[in-house]
Amino acid sequence: MGGDAKPYHHGNLRETLLETAFGLVDSQGAEGISMRALAREAGVSSAAPFRHFADKQVLLQAVAQRAAAELDKKLDGASSDRDDALTQFRAMTVAYVRFAADHPNLFELIQRNASVSSALLGEVNDERRLKLIALIYEGQNAGLIPEADPELIALTSEALTHGLARMIVDRHPRVRNLSSEDARKLALAATQLLQTGIGLS
Repeated sequence: MGGDAKPYHHGNLRETLLETAFGLVDSQGAEGISMRALAREAGVSSAAPFRHFADKQVLLQAVAQRAAAELDKKLDGASSDRDDALTQFRAMTVAYVRFAADHPNLFELIQRNASVSSALLGEVNDERRLKLIALIYEGQNAGLIPEADPELIALTSEALTHGLARMIVDRHPRVRNLSSEDARKLALAATQLLQTGIGLS
């Protein structure tokens, strides 16, 4: 960018660069982003990003962490104002699948960063898993969810939810080009099927 760079006068530069990179990855994907393109988009010198991010890999790690935090926030918010346990259970599934449909590039970046992905789906997610299991117990006590091992139901739900999200991001022929609303309907239908089962006892 050289001498044409705009002088940077406001705010926190690292935060500005991170927000800009987040938007670029969301719209274009991680492969298309470069430190030079980031500097140009943020209106700073080509050297400026390197003062806060050693290289592109470090930058993308930070973007992945922010994307995971956004997904985490959506999962928390999805069930906060719902009435019964089953509705909350479904809302969390819908939020996860819908995030993948709305932000496939960010979802893919989360999955590609092993440490971020494992944190979101593993240790950091223990609290959410316990909440999910508690919702299943509550739903079973209210007669809304069939009697079965709550931990197995939770695991099956996670497999279903993540599988749908992964198919959407991978542009599987059965779910290619789903809109956000289509993804919501699909997630609801899948959780309904999970609730009722597909076989006869």
